[in-house]
Parts: sequence; structure tokens; C-alpha cells
Amino acid sequence: MSILRRGTSRKKKEMMDSLLILKNKLHKERIKISKGEDVKTPWMEQKMDDILFRLREMEKKMEGMKRERIHEFLDYEKLATRSQQVGGDSIRTLKVKGIIKSLLGEHKKLTTSQLSKLVNLSRTRCSEYMNEMERVGSVNATTVRRQKFYELVGK
Repeated sequence: MSILRRGTSRKKKEMMDSLLILKNKLHKERIKISKGEDVKTPWMEQKMDDILFRLREMEKKMEGMKRERIHEFLDYEKLATRSQQVGGDSIRTLKVKGIIKSLLGEHKKLTTSQLSKLVNLSRTRCSEYMNEMERVGSVNATTVRRQKFYELVGK
């Protein structure tokens, strides 16, 4: 037992010494700062410049995303006002139809059950959207056995 105690006391003593050294260094730095001396080191300045550069880049990206979202929202607003004058689709309906069109462009042919899983809507709701889009002429439907596959017109 005495061996363990001696070993642990040595470790504690080493840790205390290292903490005292660290405390003294921090105290010296604090004195330099209070006197107004320049504490910045070259690596610290480089790190700060790097962080500032990254922040500026992030701000630019965020501004671009905001502009895109605003334009997207305005486009949907225009579509909504036109469609409400003509037929009556809401903004949400237009967004879902846009998502469906992009999925059909990506996957070429899909059934309503496949679309419902991808869009996270009920199969019935997807079927209604697809029937509307087929009536308008933006989507073609082909039936193979009992499954009805939809694809974009002109693709």
C-alpha cells in the first residue's frame, strides 16, 4: 500500500508543479496585458485572420442563400396569385408539385406509392397531385399491369 501512495503522491506533486508553472505564465501574461504590451503572437494573428476570413465567407454564403430563398418565395407567390386567379393552387401545393417534378426528373418513372414515400405524403394525396398534373399536361402516365407509372413530359 505504501508503494501506491508514494507513486500517487509523486504524480500529485508533478501535477501541482506543472499547475504552478502554468499559473506563473498566466500571471506574467496578465501583467503584460495590464501594462498594455502587445501580447499577440504571429500564430495567434494568423489564426484570427483565418477565422475572420471564414466568417466573411459564411456571411457571403448566407446572403446568397437568403437571396435564393427570397427569389424562390417570390416565384411561388407569383405562381400562387396566377393559379388562384385561374384555378386555385396554394403555395404549399405548388411547392409539393415542384418537388414531385424534380423527383420525376431525377428518377425518370415513379408510381404514386414510391412518390408518397419520397415526399412523405399519403398515397391518395400523391395520386390527386399526379392526376392534376396529368390533366394539365406536365406529366404522362403509363400503366403496366396494375401499376401506374408517371414521367415528365419531354423527358
